[in-house]
Amino acid sequence: MSKAHNHIFNDLVTFEERLVSARRRYPKISLPVDGLVTAAVLVPIFQKNGALHVLLTKRSDMVEHHRGEISFPGGKLDLTDPDLKSCALRETLEEVGILPADVKVLAELDDFYTVATRFHVVPFVGLIPHPYEYHVSPREIAGIVDPPLDIFFDPSKSREDTWIFRGEPVKMTSYLWEGHNIWGATARILKHLVELIESKEHENELND
Repeated sequence: MSKAHNHIFNDLVTFEERLVSARRRYPKISLPVDGLVTAAVLVPIFQKNGALHVLLTKRSDMVEHHRGEISFPGGKLDLTDPDLKSCALRETLEEVGILPADVKVLAELDDFYTVATRFHVVPFVGLIPHPYEYHVSPREIAGIVDPPLDIFFDPSKSREDTWIFRGEPVKMTSYLWEGHNIWGATARILKHLVELIESKEHENELND
């Protein structure tokens, strides 16, 4: 792992600068809603023990969609939400108790579709404090998972499979960490975040 990578994983300021710069250079890709249900999620990043981590949730067996899966805090756009960012922050508050005022939103990532449940998902990356007193919704969330960010930059921690869904081949990325399988839209969003960060790093290396 390069020194540049280590710096990203250890420093919130460097992470923020790289992400914001890369997003400015590569504008987000928006996908048509086409009658799908629109949802927004937060990709919460925080620093713990000198390293950056991402906050994920394990969904309970009581929710309607994605039961037992590892996901970002977030949910469907509500009529009371003024915009998608507000939706992501509201859902994060409801699911894990992080106050919107405690989130520094850095960037809006590309849109994604969920394959099975047909959601149109809009992700936002935000920095959150640590330590933090989470208040988890027992109906929606079975637990919190906080893998270090560096595993998503490590090819040995990921795998690529091809699934057949509704008769069509679908490429599926997944990451394994401490017995947890992080896959689906969550994995694709994390892969996209990695690609954005690495695009900026590659640009810097070319200019050195």
